[in-house]
Amino acid sequence: MSESKVIKIVYAEDSRAIYNLIISKLHAEGWEVLHFENGDGVADAVLNSKPDVVILDKEMPVKDGMIVLEELKANPETKDVPIIFFTTKSDPQTVMRCLQLGVTDFVVKDSLAVANLIPRIKGIIGRH
Repeated sequence: MSESKVIKIVYAEDSRAIYNLIISKLHAEGWEVLHFENGDGVADAVLNSKPDVVILDKEMPVKDGMIVLEELKANPETKDVPIIFFTTKSDPQTVMRCLQLGVTDFVVKDSLAVANLIPRIKGIIGRH
C-alpha cells in the first residue's frame, strides 16, 4: 500500500481574517501549511522545507512579498518552486514585475479569491 504525498504550502499573509479564511480551505484539502505573518524568514523556510507551492501576499510588514519573490527567484535552489502571488494589488506595474520575475500565477484578492485559489493550487501541483 503506497502513501500519498502530503502537499506542503508556505503561505505568507499578514491579514489574520484572510489567513483564517484561506487556511481553513487549505487544511480541508489535507494540505500542510507553514504560515508567516510577514515575509521575514520565508525564503529560508522554502529552502529548508521544499514546499510544493508558495503563496505570497504583496503588502506585508518587515519584508513584502515582492522582495521575497525576488529572493526566491534569485536562489538556484528555490527558483523553480511554484509561487502564487495573492494580493489586492492588481496594478499593471505589480503584475508586470511579478511576470518578469517568473511568478507561476497571480490571484487578486476579491470576492472570488478563495474560489480561484484552490483550483489554481491543484493545477500547479498537477504540473509538478
